[in-house]
Amino acid sequence: MWQSMNQAVDFRPVPLPFTAAEARQRGITAYALATHERFGQIFRGIWVDSESLTDVPTPHWADHQWLGTWMRMTGIRMLYPDLAADHLTAARLYGLPLPSRISDKNVHVAAASRNLRINRPGLVVRRPMTLATEWIELLGMPLVTIPRVIATLAPLLSLNELVTAGDAAIGKHAGGPYITRDRLREEIAALPRVAHRRRVQKALTLMRETVDSPKESWLRLWLIDSGFREPVVHPAVYSRLDDCMLHPDLGYPELRIAIEYEGDHHRFSPAQYAQDIRRKELFEAEGWVLLRVAKKSDLASFAKRLRHYIAKRSPSH
Repeated sequence: MWQSMNQAVDFRPVPLPFTAAEARQRGITAYALATHERFGQIFRGIWVDSESLTDVPTPHWADHQWLGTWMRMTGIRMLYPDLAADHLTAARLYGLPLPSRISDKNVHVAAASRNLRINRPGLVVRRPMTLATEWIELLGMPLVTIPRVIATLAPLLSLNELVTAGDAAIGKHAGGPYITRDRLREEIAALPRVAHRRRVQKALTLMRETVDSPKESWLRLWLIDSGFREPVVHPAVYSRLDDCMLHPDLGYPELRIAIEYEGDHHRFSPAQYAQDIRRKELFEAEGWVLLRVAKKSDLASFAKRLRHYIAKRSPSH
């Protein structure tokens, strides 16, 4: 069992789940639980009170969906404390990116015992944990390990989606890295049953450490799928003007071509916009060309410009 030590933690107000017995101790009647809007039932026998909040440690990147997943997992563990988050639930708690098309809202758990039988709507109990796939504890919540999560996601995700999830696990997107790529490969290889094992093995060859965001993964994989040679993740560029190191999202160092994905905050923040202008100046001062891609970029036009610069800057030109 191990715990990620890289998590930057915030404290956020969250309604803590409680059982029917705890409700009676608080003087909350069954009628109140059934009729008052402040009480919400998250599982049979488990409620939350939207007007009673407690500050709990959460990852700094956690969003509303993460808090909801954590709350439901906390609730079910009040009834079955030996359960660990598994599959999609574990992926969400780790902060691994999942495609929006996945609509499964069930809580997926793994049990330490083969004899445990639970039949509850909204809860999926998966096969027991084994010695090859022990659980870890993250901010007090037990989760199955990253190798098992990646393996169980394989039937749901495309190759590129699986690579993006793996990039987040071995990179810095969600407070990681949680694991190295070599260790991830070794532990997945040790799992006795992996559906779509070939897809997982292929994804492992494409995962890269130090990736900062799913958009970086998407852009790198798009370049490869479009016939470009794989770019370097975060190549180092020394700026003599500002005596600093620049690290574009992607690049071809030998050609001095840098590529970055530009999120919406680049358009809406004046400070970020000014920083982007200066950053472009620093790259150009070192003889680099900086190409940017945004959500609504014309990718065909971008590909044409990139091919132009690759041809122009190649030694044989």
